[in-house]
Amino acid sequence: MSLRAPPYPALGRLVTSIGHDGFSRAVFELMYEAVGADHVVAQLVGGDQIRGLFTQGLLSARIANTINQRYLERYHMLDKSVSSFRALGDGEPVVMRFDQRLNASPTYSAFFFERTGLCDKLSVVSNHGEELVFCNLYRLDASGKFSKKNLLDTQALAPVLMAAIWQHVGRTARVSPPAMKALSDPYAAERRALQQLSRREMQVCQRLLAGASNEGVALDLSISTHTVRTLRKRLYKKLQVNSLSDLYAKYLNVMSAIVSGNR
Repeated sequence: MSLRAPPYPALGRLVTSIGHDGFSRAVFELMYEAVGADHVVAQLVGGDQIRGLFTQGLLSARIANTINQRYLERYHMLDKSVSSFRALGDGEPVVMRFDQRLNASPTYSAFFFERTGLCDKLSVVSNHGEELVFCNLYRLDASGKFSKKNLLDTQALAPVLMAAIWQHVGRTARVSPPAMKALSDPYAAERRALQQLSRREMQVCQRLLAGASNEGVALDLSISTHTVRTLRKRLYKKLQVNSLSDLYAKYLNVMSAIVSGNR
């Protein structure tokens, strides 16, 4: 499997930028030239935390940074693809096409695709023990969806791309303060409280913490808004909170850790 015209200059820039500020730009330029990606975003998942590595491309910096920050704070809890990435195990990097069934949440799809003008995504995934990196390649509506050839070309580039990202993570970690800290004892009580919730109450809780309204939760779960209100009151009582602000303050971090780290 090989590219029709290997982008040697772009590959050279990628390698020489490892560990430097221009790395994200080099990743974008390579994937833009090779497969027509309009934007790239990379995340590192380790233990019970998710860390944004970079977001780079044709989206405005304001929009790109905003949606990436929201993803890291809340919306990754609705991104079911992360758990599927973990299931791939160690080995060669894998390229996965966007699967709407893994992101059936209208709240998630509206925020990350409809509002931004993005229409398609390929994910390049690499697991190393307890950590995984995934680099998402996006297409804007004007460019159309990725073709079969784009997918094959991405697969051809995946080993060098992910090797470069892992090298970059290793080098920058040595000169940066720890970006990921385990959440354990401080949230023990909150974890026990969340275990009291029923499956449906947990689903509602996750969506409320991701910023969904009652109507949005109802649409996501195909239930009535009346049922959502009832479940919301019930979970508030079990978690001993009186408002959405209380829920955010006490449970956003621990819910994020549970979803990201499967703790």
